[in-house]
Amino acid sequence: MKKVFDMQIRQPEDFLIKGTRKGDLLLSRIGDGTFRGQNIQGRVLPLGMSTTYTPSVGVNLIHAPLLLETDDGARLFMQLDAYLHLAQELEEKLLAGESVPPDQYYYKGTASFDIGHSRYKWLEDRLFVCQGIINSWSALEFAVYEM
Repeated sequence: MKKVFDMQIRQPEDFLIKGTRKGDLLLSRIGDGTFRGQNIQGRVLPLGMSTTYTPSVGVNLIHAPLLLETDDGARLFMQLDAYLHLAQELEEKLLAGESVPPDQYYYKGTASFDIGHSRYKWLEDRLFVCQGIINSWSALEFAVYEM
């Protein structure tokens, strides 16, 4: 595995819909952010929202479409699909503003890209995994790796 970039994303607000047939649904507005790697860097554009279904306590299925813009102006569409297993008592700590070490929860996923710019076209032809870190519910980090 080779790290491609680290990414930070702000989520300024959430909307909860309880009791859907797939479980509770959390809609999170995507705020701004940044990403930085050895050969690629730029910003996350504040566009759209992510969805998180919680079919049972502690189980979270996350889908986050993201628009990234590199420092040289290329726009990259990234789809992040992740699984977060977080015990109820740890979620309560995070909601209370306390930090929870990443080794106390499981937050992993995959990423795929749709690219128009020739310099970054290689991103469409690779498999990527990611590891998430929750700094707070409004500030997330992801490390993205090429397999």
